[in-house]
Amino acid sequence: MSGTVAGLLLGAALASGCWSNRTTEASALAPEVTLEQVRFQIDRGGVSRATGQAGRVTFRRDTTEVVANDLDLVLSGAEGPVRLQAPEAYGVTSSRQYRAVGGVTAQRGADVAVTRTASYDAQARQPLGLVRGDDPVRVTGQGYQLDGQHFTLDPATGEIILGGGAKLLTGLPVKP
Repeated sequence: MSGTVAGLLLGAALASGCWSNRTTEASALAPEVTLEQVRFQIDRGGVSRATGQAGRVTFRRDTTEVVANDLDLVLSGAEGPVRLQAPEAYGVTSSRQYRAVGGVTAQRGADVAVTRTASYDAQARQPLGLVRGDDPVRVTGQGYQLDGQHFTLDPATGEIILGGGAKLLTGLPVKP
């Protein structure tokens, strides 16, 4: 966890009454913490798996539900980083399942995928979980455009699989 987040969490804990002359029972603590301009890092087994930032994060202590606005997340992967951006994301940290909404962009190198919503399940049988979308998706890259009805993205490899019929256009102008 970055120093910024740790400092904010410490400040929130102190502000919520976590000092010796007050009760520290869970019922006495504020059930919700909201942080702004958050930077974070996710480590698993001593290895950095993701870094990111969010304009605002609200976390419920009792349910472990979290809501993030203006999310910008970079997942580490064998084939290079995958950057995910969304106006809003929400989920439950204890189950490590999240959903991004409002227009989601995933980028690896020159390849960019855009869809309305996407879900992340860290418990899927892949090293870094899976990102799935049930809405139409458009992937663009150097000289091509690929459209599909839904998708699965493996963050560990950056591989995206389109389903529901795919349409490929090639020979498009290459962007500098």
